[in-house]
Amino acid sequence: MTTMLVAISGGHLAQLHMLAPRIVGSDHVVWMTDDTAQSRSLLEGEHVYHVPTRPPRDTLGVLRDTRIAQRAFAEHRIERVVSSGAQIALSALIPALLHRVPFSYVESATRVTDLSTTGRLVDHIPSVRRYVQYPNRVSGRWQYALSVFDGFRVERAPERPITRAVVTVGGNGDFGFRRLVESAQRALPDDARVLWQTGSTDASGLDIDAVASVPSATLSEELAAADVVIGHAGTGTALAALSAGKVPVLSPRSVELGEHVDSHQDDLARFLSDRGLAVVRPADEITLDDLREASRWQVTRRDDLEPVAI
Repeated sequence: MTTMLVAISGGHLAQLHMLAPRIVGSDHVVWMTDDTAQSRSLLEGEHVYHVPTRPPRDTLGVLRDTRIAQRAFAEHRIERVVSSGAQIALSALIPALLHRVPFSYVESATRVTDLSTTGRLVDHIPSVRRYVQYPNRVSGRWQYALSVFDGFRVERAPERPITRAVVTVGGNGDFGFRRLVESAQRALPDDARVLWQTGSTDASGLDIDAVASVPSATLSEELAAADVVIGHAGTGTALAALSAGKVPVLSPRSVELGEHVDSHQDDLARFLSDRGLAVVRPADEITLDDLREASRWQVTRRDDLEPVAI
């Protein structure tokens, strides 16, 4: 069986890449995602169909990217499509419907209390197999099968000074988060070595060595070596930090201040905080004590998670 895995880069792609080994029944896999440093690094060696990086809710872009999905169907005997969103899922859904290929949509783990725009759209298509990543979100049409947060354990870590840090507000996107960058700069020790991954945030005038994005492998190395991780409350950032063994300091973006399209980061931050998987603070209120608290914990993962059929 050939499965096409479809996700936009960032948190959506990180989730699907993490979930892929648990999705049973695939002899061959092809990917469809946008062309970013993260996707190039994370999917190195995989068969990938790249689409342009597009702004959210780009209807014309969805239709244009359908041609790329159709090419994948023409070149492979695709028997199943699995997507974790976002709007790129719709580009793959159209040829899947035309070819009568089963389509499974796994709602982002970011969506703790509601559905994304893409989730609401696929909710109207009866043939789509729909999954949420939280058992309490199960409804008549939405099932629960697996979650990227399954199996993370938090335990005390040996105390250490904060000499290395990663500050990340996401490697791509159209929304800046300067409040977080400025707050992290104030809170971090002056002599700390810091990777500043600032995405589209304007870092002009700040005395930092900012980079928009680094390859996934480079970011993973920096996260593993860091004493503390500070980031926006995005799924990709949270998963990257947890996978590197770190409890991150996370700050949700503000819709009112033009930092995101909706308040879903508040829901994710609350969920992670309740389970001890993050130290959550408002973006402009991070202190050195918050960084020290996060550095006192380490994260490990189970290796006995069961595969699932979706």
